[in-house]
Amino acid sequence: MQWQQVLLERVRLAGPAVRAVQPYGSVLTPADLDRWSDLDVELELVADVDASVLFGGEPWAWQDTVDEGVQRVRLVLRDGRRVDAAARGASILLPTPAADNSARFDLALAATRFGRGADVIGLHLTLGVVRDALVQRMLVADRREGTAHHRFGSGSDGAAASALAALAGEPSPALAMRVASFSAESRAAADHDYRPDWSGLTALLAMSAEH
Repeated sequence: MQWQQVLLERVRLAGPAVRAVQPYGSVLTPADLDRWSDLDVELELVADVDASVLFGGEPWAWQDTVDEGVQRVRLVLRDGRRVDAAARGASILLPTPAADNSARFDLALAATRFGRGADVIGLHLTLGVVRDALVQRMLVADRREGTAHHRFGSGSDGAAASALAALAGEPSPALAMRVASFSAESRAAADHDYRPDWSGLTALLAMSAEH
């Protein structure tokens, strides 16, 4: 049994807060499950439930939206498992997101897209993270020099070459990991309290390599 099937059974037994579970997508046809598949599931809840209890793992990165009473959570757990859940009736509770939650999620998603050969989508997501990282470098330069006007550049301009080096090579899941390192360096330069944590992305890549 693959992890998506095991996780589905866990969700079904998560407790009284879960009234109904309706899976969809590739988990319904196990032959279609591959190393990049997530678990797609619709939930009817009667009470709020913590995501870590529901899915049996610590949330690492996510997108969380609500539209017409339906909460959509696209979640990456710290151990690399991924869930796309739509909840009605009550809410899936999530912790306070990390400062780099958006970069974490986008790079995890980019890795899966690269893994399936959807290179345009993967690169689009990755370039968004690179752009945000370069903004962090510009903020460092502004802070260091006391101005946002740099007629001849600044001491942060070496980051441009680092960004291009991270993006070099063929599109692949490994590209997401290189950009993660560049993003972490850029954020750390702007925020000395920042502590990078790419455990979810590392686990995702390790899980995919096992298949």
